Amino acid sequence: MYSQHYSENPVRTNPQKNSQTKTKLISKLSSLFKADDQKGLSHSFKSVLVTMLSIVMFVGCIMGAFTIDERVNAGFKPDFQNNQRSYSSRNALFNTDGDVKVTLSLYGKEEIEISSPVVTVGELIENNSIELDTDDVINYSEEDDIFNGMRLCIDKLTQVTYTQKIEIPYSTLSRNSQTVPKGATRVTTKGINGSVTETVTEYYKNGELINSESVTDASSTVAPVDEIVETGIGGVYTDSNGISYEYSYYMDVTATAYGTGSGITASGKAVDFGMIAVDPSVIPLGTKVYLTGSSYGDMGVHSAEDTGSGIKGNRIDVFLGDDYDTLMQFGRRTMRIYILA
Repeated sequence: MYSQHYSENPVRTNPQKNSQTKTKLISKLSSLFKADDQKGLSHSFKSVLVTMLSIVMFVGCIMGAFTIDERVNAGFKPDFQNNQRSYSSRNALFNTDGDVKVTLSLYGKEEIEISSPVVTVGELIENNSIELDTDDVINYSEEDDIFNGMRLCIDKLTQVTYTQKIEIPYSTLSRNSQTVPKGATRVTTKGINGSVTETVTEYYKNGELINSESVTDASSTVAPVDEIVETGIGGVYTDSNGISYEYSYYMDVTATAYGTGSGITASGKAVDFGMIAVDPSVIPLGTKVYLTGSSYGDMGVHSAEDTGSGIKGNRIDVFLGDDYDTLMQFGRRTMRIYILA
């Protein structure tokens, strides 16, 4: 309801002044009628004149009343605060008597139906005693007005950051080799995994992982060592006489000479030319080999028949007979032996 205060309006008319004006007008009319009597005007003419004057005065009073009411209302302003129910100051001029219905979703788990006058989102949250944390987010601005059917969501966004060491797997490289028995494989270089430090940031919405980002520290990188696997393919050796020998693999050894007094070999045979002593874990007894050396030349085919306490790994003794000078000339040298297929 509007509050009207007519007594305070500066454009009000003075009733006493209006009464004096009317009295003067009637006095003038009486004088006019007296003058007419002296001039001999008829009684019927006087009646018509009075009637016309009465109509004019009535119409004038009606128009005056409209003018006064218009002037009064021109200075009137409605008082919303004193006459209307309380609303958000933003929406006071657009207020309706009906409430709007809003669905409030809390952290994706609970939904609340709220009936409220038209207020801002921030006012609605405050009016319902909802306390927000620094990691809470709203899908509308707190300055936005609520509206009927609005779905207001309050979600909690959190993040976790940690570092971890990521393993970089090694690669396996395969190679053909003539130092590995034909058809067999041997790991000549063992693979070692590398590593790198990684910083991971995980983003959660209402406790559920929605995204993650990772950044690696290049300065922390330890490169992996590739594993090398060799496969034996064998080959053919052709000596200085043009004779070819097919072999399974070859190996370089340290060779020394031995002679008189060797007696019976480990295989039970009498020691003789063309025999060598070996480490049987490296070259099995009875194996046929072709012996050659860059500084000594081809020595031909030999058989692994003997062993020795000092013969370990890639070492052999070559029987060269009883000639001391020959034994001393041979001494100790590097030789290559081809394991014949």
